[in-house]
Amino acid sequence: MRPLTLLQTLAFYDVPQIVTAVDATGTRYLCTLYAQDEKACRYLGVQISEPRLKAFIGGQLDLRSAYTNPEVENALYVVEAQQAQLTATNLLAQKDISEDMLPEQGYIYDAADIVENAESQTDTYQLEIPANDRMTFSTLISRMGWRALSLGRDFRKIAVL
Repeated sequence: MRPLTLLQTLAFYDVPQIVTAVDATGTRYLCTLYAQDEKACRYLGVQISEPRLKAFIGGQLDLRSAYTNPEVENALYVVEAQQAQLTATNLLAQKDISEDMLPEQGYIYDAADIVENAESQTDTYQLEIPANDRMTFSTLISRMGWRALSLGRDFRKIAVL
């Protein structure tokens, strides 16, 4: 069993339908809901590189293709969500995947959904902080409830004036 951290919910209908997650080593997973009951939601998860994930989010990669043509062997997992905990449980071989686990043919993600459903994440702030006062910047980030990890690559792009 491999614990995962939720990165982003890409599609939501009653429960998250398509999510991205990361494990302790930084490996990313694209997960699609295929079953749920009172105990857990079960997702088909595939290990996915950042460029391929961006291709999916950008609409250049069909969701089903991400699962039927994974980048590496032994990249498919059953991912369970129980009480806000994501865990990659069973490693699956391609032959173990049934048709009902796979998403529909031809599903192309529309990234506009992220922007429409994430108003609080699209706020823009301009900060003017003296370059020699990085402690103020760090304090501000923590007080706003932000984490440097969640800013990702954009963290390096922030100009401290």
